[in-house]
Amino acid sequence: MPIKAVFFDVGETLVDESRDWNEWADHLGVSRFSFHASLGAVIAHGQHHQRVFETVRPGVDFAALRRERELAGTIYSVTAHDLYPDAVPCLRLLREAGLIVGIAGNQPMEAEQALRSLGVPADIIASSASWGIEKPDIGFFERLIAETHGLDASEIAYVGDRLDNDVEPAQQAGLISVFLRRGPWALIQSSAARHTTPRYVIENLSSLPDLLRGL
Repeated sequence: MPIKAVFFDVGETLVDESRDWNEWADHLGVSRFSFHASLGAVIAHGQHHQRVFETVRPGVDFAALRRERELAGTIYSVTAHDLYPDAVPCLRLLREAGLIVGIAGNQPMEAEQALRSLGVPADIIASSASWGIEKPDIGFFERLIAETHGLDASEIAYVGDRLDNDVEPAQQAGLISVFLRRGPWALIQSSAARHTTPRYVIENLSSLPDLLRGL
């Protein structure tokens, strides 16, 4: 079946998260180099990304740490400058081609609200926070399929930068999964023996429309 809908992950797929990670390092009082090295180790061990905060500040509670950061005046946000340059043009091109375009990732409500306020060209914008379920749980992708109101899973593509959270579970749910090889998770996981080589791989979103047309 031809692809009729495309859903995108958020972090390192549409949004460059460098600013947010750097702000976390600054808040925790560690060098950005040390913080990013710790994050790389967490990714390499297949751990949840919040494990990096326990590495830097042992025994910390992430919810408390987030409140602490907010009280210091740093609120999580996504700005137009955080969007990768190829993100909006790709979304717009796919919508103009008649595809349903969706955005759904493991993100807080603030990210969902920010994308809406930025006017990002998408028909559906959702998050794990609003759905109450996180990737890689198969229920996340079942909810995603339901949002298309009748499309078969094989008519939907899911694009993400993580093999563990995006590509592999989306494929298990019957979707066409596309691996975007950028960002720390993509680079580290693509060289890890525990992950199989994905069928569809792109280096940027500019090449996605041609890939989907070829399907």
